[in-house]
Amino acid sequence: MFRWRKSLAFLAIGATATITAGCGSSSSSGNSVPQGLTGQQAQGYVNSQISNEDRSAATVLDPQPGSFLHGKTTVSVLGSTTPSNGDENPYAVWPVTHTVGTVKSGDVLVDDFNNESNDQGTGTTIVDVHTDGTTSVFADLPHTVAGCPGGVGLSTAMVQLRTGWVIVGSVPSTDGKTDTVGRGCLLVLSPEGKLVSTITGSYLNGPWDATVRDNGDTATLFVSNTVVGLAHSATAQSSQGDVVRLSLKQTTTSPPTVTAEQTVASGLLERGDPSAFVKGPTGLAIASNGTLYVADNLSNRIDGIPNALTRTTTAGTGMTVSSGGQLADPLGLAIAPDGDLIAANAQNGKLVEITTTGKQVGEYYAIENTGQDPAGNGDLFGIAINQAGNGILFVKDDENVLAELH
Repeated sequence: MFRWRKSLAFLAIGATATITAGCGSSSSSGNSVPQGLTGQQAQGYVNSQISNEDRSAATVLDPQPGSFLHGKTTVSVLGSTTPSNGDENPYAVWPVTHTVGTVKSGDVLVDDFNNESNDQGTGTTIVDVHTDGTTSVFADLPHTVAGCPGGVGLSTAMVQLRTGWVIVGSVPSTDGKTDTVGRGCLLVLSPEGKLVSTITGSYLNGPWDATVRDNGDTATLFVSNTVVGLAHSATAQSSQGDVVRLSLKQTTTSPPTVTAEQTVASGLLERGDPSAFVKGPTGLAIASNGTLYVADNLSNRIDGIPNALTRTTTAGTGMTVSSGGQLADPLGLAIAPDGDLIAANAQNGKLVEITTTGKQVGEYYAIENTGQDPAGNGDLFGIAINQAGNGILFVKDDENVLAELH
Protein backbone atom coordinates (compact mmCIF):
# COMPACT_ATOMS: atom_id res chain seq x y z
CA MET A 1 0.00 0.00 0.00
CA PHE A 2 2.73 2.45 0.85
CA ARG A 3 5.85 1.06 -0.76
CA TRP A 4 5.40 -2.51 0.48
CA ARG A 5 8.39 -4.83 0.68
CA LYS A 6 8.79 -6.97 -2.42
CA SER A 7 8.35 -10.68 -1.81
CA LEU A 8 8.53 -12.24 -5.28
CA ALA A 9 11.65 -12.23 -7.40
CA PHE A 10 9.87 -11.61 -10.68
CA LEU A 11 10.24 -8.75 -13.09
CA ALA A 12 7.68 -5.97 -12.73
CA ILE A 13 5.36 -5.27 -15.59
CA GLY A 14 5.22 -1.49 -15.70
CA ALA A 15 4.09 1.11 -18.19
CA THR A 16 6.78 3.33 -19.57
CA ALA A 17 4.70 4.26 -22.59
CA THR A 18 1.15 3.72 -23.76
CA ILE A 19 -0.05 0.18 -23.03
CA THR A 20 -3.17 -1.52 -24.30
CA ALA A 21 -4.58 -4.35 -22.21
CA GLY A 22 -7.87 -5.84 -21.14
CA CYS A 23 -9.31 -7.64 -18.19
CA GLY A 24 -9.56 -10.98 -19.96
CA SER A 25 -12.33 -13.51 -19.78
CA SER A 26 -14.37 -14.13 -16.67
CA SER A 27 -13.11 -16.66 -14.16
CA SER A 28 -14.05 -17.77 -10.69
CA SER A 29 -11.17 -20.16 -10.14
CA GLY A 30 -9.13 -19.72 -6.99
CA ASN A 31 -6.07 -19.99 -9.23
CA SER A 32 -7.18 -17.33 -11.71
CA VAL A 33 -4.27 -15.41 -13.19
CA PRO A 34 -4.45 -11.76 -14.23
CA GLN A 35 -4.20 -11.17 -17.96
CA GLY A 36 -0.65 -10.49 -19.07
CA LEU A 37 1.01 -12.95 -16.70
CA THR A 38 2.39 -16.05 -18.42
CA GLY A 39 4.93 -18.79 -17.87
CA GLN A 40 7.01 -18.47 -14.72
CA GLN A 41 5.26 -15.24 -13.71
CA ALA A 42 1.83 -16.87 -13.91
CA GLN A 43 2.97 -19.92 -11.95
CA GLY A 44 4.53 -17.68 -9.35
CA TYR A 45 1.25 -15.83 -8.98
CA VAL A 46 -0.72 -19.06 -8.50
CA ASN A 47 1.76 -20.24 -5.85
CA SER A 48 2.04 -16.91 -4.02
CA GLN A 49 1.05 -16.63 -0.39
CA ILE A 50 -2.12 -14.61 -0.69
CA SER A 51 -5.36 -15.03 1.22
CA ASN A 52 -8.63 -16.44 -0.05
CA GLU A 53 -9.99 -12.91 0.00
CA ASP A 54 -7.21 -11.80 -2.32
CA ARG A 55 -7.82 -14.75 -4.62
CA SER A 56 -11.50 -13.88 -4.84
CA ALA A 57 -10.60 -10.32 -5.76
CA ALA A 58 -8.14 -11.62 -8.35
CA THR A 59 -10.91 -13.23 -10.41
CA VAL A 60 -12.02 -11.40 -13.52
CA LEU A 61 -15.13 -9.22 -13.74
CA ASP A 62 -15.37 -7.75 -17.21
CA PRO A 63 -16.91 -4.25 -17.13
CA GLN A 64 -20.58 -4.42 -18.01
CA PRO A 65 -21.84 -2.49 -21.05
CA GLY A 66 -22.82 1.00 -19.98
CA SER A 67 -20.44 1.04 -17.02
CA PHE A 68 -17.79 3.74 -16.79
CA LEU A 69 -14.96 1.19 -17.09
CA HIS A 70 -16.47 -0.49 -20.15
CA GLY A 71 -14.30 -0.02 -23.23
CA LYS A 72 -11.41 1.55 -21.32
CA THR A 73 -8.38 -0.58 -22.14
CA THR A 74 -5.49 1.86 -22.57
CA VAL A 75 -3.13 3.09 -19.86
CA SER A 76 -0.96 6.08 -20.73
CA VAL A 77 1.84 7.42 -18.57
CA LEU A 78 1.44 11.21 -18.22
CA GLY A 79 4.66 12.09 -16.41
CA SER A 80 7.08 11.44 -13.58
CA THR A 81 6.09 12.29 -10.01
CA THR A 82 9.64 12.40 -8.64
CA PRO A 83 11.12 15.90 -8.22
CA SER A 84 14.82 16.75 -8.12
CA ASN A 85 15.05 16.16 -4.35
CA GLY A 86 14.24 12.48 -4.94
CA ASP A 87 10.91 12.29 -3.08
CA GLU A 88 8.88 9.26 -4.14
CA ASN A 89 5.81 7.13 -3.44
CA PRO A 90 3.11 9.37 -4.99
CA TYR A 91 -0.19 9.50 -3.11
CA ALA A 92 -2.72 12.26 -3.74
CA VAL A 93 -3.99 13.13 -7.23
CA TRP A 94 -5.80 16.42 -7.93
CA PRO A 95 -6.87 17.42 -11.49
CA VAL A 96 -6.59 21.20 -11.88
CA THR A 97 -9.73 22.61 -13.51
CA HIS A 98 -8.95 26.32 -13.72
CA THR A 99 -5.84 28.41 -14.10
CA VAL A 100 -4.81 30.15 -10.90
CA GLY A 101 -1.43 31.03 -9.44
CA THR A 102 1.24 28.79 -10.93
CA VAL A 103 -1.07 25.97 -12.02
CA LYS A 104 -3.01 25.81 -15.27
CA SER A 105 -6.23 24.10 -16.22
CA GLY A 106 -5.37 20.58 -17.36
CA ASP A 107 -2.44 20.17 -14.96
CA VAL A 108 -2.48 17.47 -12.28
CA LEU A 109 -1.06 17.96 -8.78
CA VAL A 110 0.49 14.91 -7.12
CA ASP A 111 2.17 14.77 -3.72
CA ASP A 112 4.85 12.38 -2.42
CA PHE A 113 4.72 10.51 0.91
CA ASN A 114 8.34 9.25 1.01
CA ASN A 115 11.71 10.98 0.80
CA GLU A 116 14.58 9.92 -1.46
CA SER A 117 15.61 7.28 1.11
CA ASN A 118 12.11 5.77 0.78
CA ASP A 119 11.24 6.61 4.39
CA GLN A 120 7.48 6.80 4.77
CA GLY A 121 5.88 9.90 6.25
CA THR A 122 8.78 12.14 5.22
CA GLY A 123 7.83 13.35 1.73
CA THR A 124 7.55 17.13 1.44
CA THR A 125 6.88 17.92 -2.22
CA ILE A 126 3.90 18.40 -4.50
CA VAL A 127 4.64 18.12 -8.20
CA ASP A 128 2.69 19.64 -11.07
CA VAL A 129 2.36 17.30 -14.06
CA HIS A 130 1.69 19.44 -17.12
CA THR A 131 -0.30 18.52 -20.20
CA ASP A 132 2.89 18.15 -22.27
CA GLY A 133 4.27 15.50 -19.91
CA THR A 134 6.78 17.76 -18.19
CA THR A 135 6.84 18.10 -14.41
CA SER A 136 7.61 21.04 -12.16
CA VAL A 137 7.61 21.45 -8.40
CA PHE A 138 4.46 23.17 -7.14
CA ALA A 139 5.45 23.09 -3.46
CA ASP A 140 8.62 22.14 -1.59
CA LEU A 141 7.78 22.26 2.10
CA PRO A 142 10.08 22.24 5.14
CA HIS A 143 10.40 19.04 7.16
CA THR A 144 9.10 20.76 10.28
CA VAL A 145 6.34 23.35 10.46
CA ALA A 146 5.12 25.23 13.51
CA GLY A 147 1.62 24.05 14.32
CA CYS A 148 2.01 20.68 12.63
CA PRO A 149 2.75 18.06 15.34
CA GLY A 150 5.43 15.62 14.22
CA GLY A 151 6.55 17.39 11.07
CA VAL A 152 5.65 16.96 7.40
CA GLY A 153 4.83 13.74 5.53
CA LEU A 154 2.31 14.49 2.79
CA SER A 155 -0.71 12.18 2.67
CA THR A 156 -3.58 11.60 0.22
CA ALA A 157 -5.65 14.34 1.84
CA MET A 158 -5.20 17.01 -0.83
CA VAL A 159 -7.74 19.34 -2.45
CA GLN A 160 -7.63 22.66 -4.28
CA LEU A 161 -10.43 25.11 -3.61
CA ARG A 162 -12.03 27.33 -6.25
CA THR A 163 -10.34 30.28 -4.59
CA GLY A 164 -6.98 28.70 -5.48
CA TRP A 165 -5.89 27.64 -2.00
CA VAL A 166 -4.50 24.12 -1.70
CA ILE A 167 -5.06 22.07 1.46
CA VAL A 168 -2.87 19.01 1.98
CA GLY A 169 -2.65 16.58 4.90
CA SER A 170 0.46 15.57 6.81
CA VAL A 171 0.90 12.19 8.54
CA PRO A 172 4.55 12.51 9.54
CA SER A 173 7.26 10.20 10.81
CA THR A 174 10.83 10.97 11.81
CA ASP A 175 12.27 7.68 10.58
CA GLY A 176 9.69 6.16 8.23
CA LYS A 177 8.16 3.94 10.93
CA THR A 178 4.78 4.05 12.66
CA ASP A 179 6.56 4.12 16.03
CA THR A 180 7.35 7.81 15.49
CA VAL A 181 4.12 8.91 13.77
CA GLY A 182 2.87 12.37 14.71
CA ARG A 183 -0.68 13.76 14.83
CA GLY A 184 0.01 15.81 11.74
CA CYS A 185 -2.14 18.64 10.43
CA LEU A 186 -3.59 20.19 7.32
CA LEU A 187 -1.20 22.53 5.51
CA VAL A 188 -2.67 25.49 3.64
CA LEU A 189 -0.77 26.59 0.54
CA SER A 190 -1.21 29.61 -1.72
CA PRO A 191 -2.05 29.14 -5.43
CA GLU A 192 1.71 29.58 -5.95
CA GLY A 193 2.53 26.67 -3.63
CA LYS A 194 3.74 28.74 -0.66
CA LEU A 195 2.90 27.64 2.88
CA VAL A 196 0.64 30.24 4.50
CA SER A 197 -0.97 28.52 7.50
CA THR A 198 -1.87 25.24 9.18
CA ILE A 199 -5.12 23.73 10.39
CA THR A 200 -4.79 21.75 13.62
CA GLY A 201 -7.10 20.63 16.38
CA SER A 202 -8.30 17.67 18.40
CA TYR A 203 -10.37 16.65 15.37
CA LEU A 204 -7.24 15.89 13.32
CA ASN A 205 -5.06 12.88 14.07
CA GLY A 206 -3.39 11.32 11.06
CA PRO A 207 -5.36 13.12 8.27
CA TRP A 208 -5.13 10.47 5.58
CA ASP A 209 -7.53 11.43 2.80
CA ALA A 210 -10.00 14.20 1.97
CA THR A 211 -12.80 15.30 -0.30
CA VAL A 212 -14.56 18.64 -0.58
CA ARG A 213 -17.91 20.21 -1.47
CA ASP A 214 -16.77 23.62 -2.66
CA ASN A 215 -19.13 26.62 -2.74
CA GLY A 216 -16.58 29.35 -3.36
CA ASP A 217 -16.31 31.55 -0.28
CA THR A 218 -17.37 28.57 1.84
CA ALA A 219 -16.57 24.89 1.55
CA THR A 220 -17.21 21.63 3.38
CA LEU A 221 -14.10 19.48 3.78
CA PHE A 222 -14.22 15.85 4.87
CA VAL A 223 -11.04 14.30 6.31
CA SER A 224 -10.40 10.70 7.36
CA ASN A 225 -8.17 10.12 10.42
CA THR A 226 -6.08 6.95 10.84
CA VAL A 227 -4.06 7.50 14.03
CA VAL A 228 -6.88 8.07 16.55
CA GLY A 229 -6.08 6.04 19.66
CA LEU A 230 -3.30 4.21 17.83
CA ALA A 231 -0.30 3.52 20.07
CA HIS A 232 3.12 4.31 18.66
CA SER A 233 3.83 0.81 17.43
CA ALA A 234 4.22 -0.80 14.02
CA THR A 235 1.57 -3.38 14.98
CA ALA A 236 -0.80 -1.28 17.11
CA GLN A 237 -4.53 -1.69 16.43
CA SER A 238 -7.56 0.44 17.18
CA SER A 239 -11.20 0.80 16.21
CA GLN A 240 -11.23 4.57 16.62
CA GLY A 241 -10.58 5.74 13.08
CA ASP A 242 -13.00 8.46 12.03
CA VAL A 243 -14.09 10.99 9.45
CA VAL A 244 -14.60 14.65 10.35
CA ARG A 245 -16.50 17.37 8.53
CA LEU A 246 -14.84 20.79 8.58
CA SER A 247 -16.77 23.90 7.58
CA LEU A 248 -14.45 26.41 5.92
CA LYS A 249 -14.60 30.05 4.96
CA GLN A 250 -12.14 31.77 2.64
CA THR A 251 -11.73 34.35 -0.09
CA THR A 252 -9.20 34.69 -2.89
CA THR A 253 -7.04 36.77 -0.55
CA SER A 254 -7.82 35.15 2.81
CA PRO A 255 -6.78 31.52 3.37
CA PRO A 256 -9.38 29.01 4.56
CA THR A 257 -10.15 28.76 8.25
CA VAL A 258 -12.37 26.31 10.13
CA THR A 259 -15.69 27.69 11.39
CA ALA A 260 -17.19 24.41 12.64
CA GLU A 261 -16.34 20.72 12.92
CA GLN A 262 -18.35 17.53 13.30
CA THR A 263 -17.43 13.85 13.40
CA VAL A 264 -19.64 12.08 10.85
CA ALA A 265 -18.15 8.55 11.02
CA SER A 266 -16.36 6.74 13.82
CA GLY A 267 -15.34 3.31 15.12
CA LEU A 268 -13.43 2.46 11.94
CA LEU A 269 -10.59 -0.04 12.10
CA GLU A 270 -7.00 1.22 11.88
CA ARG A 271 -3.66 -0.48 12.34
CA GLY A 272 0.04 0.21 12.22
CA ASP A 273 1.93 -1.96 9.77
CA PRO A 274 5.69 -2.61 9.48
CA SER A 275 5.63 -2.31 5.69
CA ALA A 276 2.52 -0.20 5.09
CA PHE A 277 3.06 2.44 7.81
CA VAL A 278 -0.62 2.69 8.73
CA LYS A 279 -3.92 1.31 7.47
CA GLY A 280 -7.39 2.64 8.11
CA PRO A 281 -10.25 4.65 6.57
CA THR A 282 -8.89 6.22 3.42
CA GLY A 283 -10.66 7.27 0.23
CA LEU A 284 -13.59 9.68 0.52
CA ALA A 285 -16.17 10.74 -2.07
CA ILE A 286 -19.21 12.97 -1.56
CA ALA A 287 -22.26 12.30 -3.75
CA SER A 288 -24.71 14.92 -4.99
CA ASN A 289 -27.35 13.65 -2.55
CA GLY A 290 -25.07 14.26 0.44
CA THR A 291 -24.00 10.66 1.03
CA LEU A 292 -20.34 10.35 1.92
CA TYR A 293 -18.62 7.18 0.74
CA VAL A 294 -15.63 5.87 2.68
CA ALA A 295 -13.06 3.29 1.59
CA ASP A 296 -13.00 1.24 4.80
CA ASN A 297 -9.64 -0.37 4.10
CA LEU A 298 -9.27 -2.92 6.90
CA SER A 299 -12.91 -4.02 6.73
CA ASN A 300 -12.59 -4.53 2.97
CA ARG A 301 -15.75 -2.59 2.23
CA ILE A 302 -17.16 0.71 1.03
CA ASP A 303 -19.19 2.50 3.71
CA GLY A 304 -21.98 5.00 3.14
CA ILE A 305 -22.58 7.90 5.54
CA PRO A 306 -26.04 9.42 4.87
CA ASN A 307 -26.71 13.15 5.20
CA ALA A 308 -23.00 13.80 5.69
CA LEU A 309 -23.32 17.49 4.81
CA THR A 310 -25.87 18.22 7.50
CA ARG A 311 -25.82 15.52 10.16
CA THR A 312 -25.07 16.59 13.72
CA THR A 313 -24.07 13.17 15.08
CA THR A 314 -21.74 10.42 13.99
CA ALA A 315 -23.14 7.62 11.86
CA GLY A 316 -20.64 5.22 13.40
CA THR A 317 -19.29 2.87 10.75
CA GLY A 318 -22.19 3.73 8.46
CA MET A 319 -23.97 1.33 6.13
CA THR A 320 -22.15 -1.24 4.03
CA VAL A 321 -22.53 -0.30 0.37
CA SER A 322 -20.32 -3.07 -1.00
CA SER A 323 -17.86 -5.56 0.45
CA GLY A 324 -15.71 -8.49 -0.65
CA GLY A 325 -15.95 -9.62 -4.25
CA GLN A 326 -13.47 -7.67 -6.35
CA LEU A 327 -12.51 -5.43 -3.42
CA ALA A 328 -9.13 -6.08 -1.82
CA ASP A 329 -8.36 -3.45 0.84
CA PRO A 330 -9.83 -0.42 -0.99
CA LEU A 331 -7.88 2.84 -0.73
CA GLY A 332 -8.51 5.58 -3.28
CA LEU A 333 -12.13 6.42 -4.12
CA ALA A 334 -13.78 8.58 -6.77
CA ILE A 335 -17.23 9.15 -8.24
CA ALA A 336 -17.54 8.65 -11.99
CA PRO A 337 -19.74 10.93 -14.13
CA ASP A 338 -22.41 8.21 -14.22
CA GLY A 339 -22.57 8.25 -10.41
CA ASP A 340 -20.81 4.93 -9.92
CA LEU A 341 -17.94 4.60 -7.44
CA ILE A 342 -14.42 3.75 -8.56
CA ALA A 343 -12.28 2.14 -5.84
CA ALA A 344 -8.54 1.51 -5.96
CA ASN A 345 -7.41 -1.76 -4.38
CA ALA A 346 -4.32 -1.75 -2.17
CA GLN A 347 -3.86 -5.51 -2.38
CA ASN A 348 -3.76 -6.11 -6.10
CA GLY A 349 -3.61 -2.92 -8.18
CA LYS A 350 -7.18 -3.14 -9.45
CA LEU A 351 -9.73 -0.44 -10.13
CA VAL A 352 -13.24 -1.63 -9.21
CA GLU A 353 -16.51 -0.02 -10.32
CA ILE A 354 -19.47 -0.17 -7.93
CA THR A 355 -22.98 1.21 -8.32
CA THR A 356 -24.47 3.23 -5.46
CA THR A 357 -26.69 0.23 -4.73
CA GLY A 358 -23.55 -1.81 -4.08
CA LYS A 359 -23.34 -3.93 -7.24
CA GLN A 360 -19.82 -4.46 -8.55
CA VAL A 361 -20.06 -4.02 -12.33
CA GLY A 362 -16.47 -4.21 -13.52
CA GLU A 363 -12.77 -4.07 -12.77
CA TYR A 364 -9.53 -3.20 -14.51
CA TYR A 365 -6.11 -4.52 -13.50
CA ALA A 366 -4.30 -1.18 -13.63
CA ILE A 367 -0.99 -2.40 -12.17
CA GLU A 368 0.12 -6.00 -12.69
CA ASN A 369 3.51 -5.70 -11.00
CA THR A 370 4.59 -9.26 -10.20
CA GLY A 371 7.42 -7.98 -8.04
CA GLN A 372 4.74 -7.73 -5.37
CA ASP A 373 2.69 -10.48 -3.75
CA PRO A 374 -0.05 -10.52 -4.92
CA ALA A 375 0.71 -8.79 -8.22
CA GLY A 376 0.23 -5.03 -7.93
CA ASN A 377 0.20 -5.10 -4.12
CA GLY A 378 0.84 -1.64 -2.72
CA ASP A 379 1.28 0.08 -6.09
CA LEU A 380 -2.11 1.75 -6.57
CA PHE A 381 -3.24 4.58 -4.33
CA GLY A 382 -4.68 7.99 -5.21
CA ILE A 383 -7.22 8.18 -8.05
CA ALA A 384 -9.36 10.87 -9.66
CA ILE A 385 -11.64 11.29 -12.66
CA ASN A 386 -9.83 13.37 -15.29
CA GLN A 387 -10.95 16.85 -16.26
CA ALA A 388 -12.74 15.66 -19.39
CA GLY A 389 -14.71 13.10 -17.40
CA ASN A 390 -13.72 10.23 -19.68
CA GLY A 391 -10.76 8.64 -17.89
CA ILE A 392 -9.25 7.76 -14.52
CA LEU A 393 -6.05 9.34 -13.24
CA PHE A 394 -3.99 7.15 -10.91
CA VAL A 395 -0.48 6.91 -9.51
CA LYS A 396 1.82 3.95 -10.13
CA ASP A 397 3.80 3.74 -6.91
CA ASP A 398 6.05 1.06 -8.38
CA GLU A 399 7.30 3.47 -11.05
CA ASN A 400 6.68 6.88 -9.46
CA VAL A 401 4.58 8.12 -12.36
CA LEU A 402 1.11 9.50 -13.00
CA ALA A 403 -0.97 7.43 -15.41
CA GLU A 404 -4.40 7.56 -17.01
CA LEU A 405 -6.84 4.80 -17.94
CA HIS A 406 -8.93 5.75 -20.96
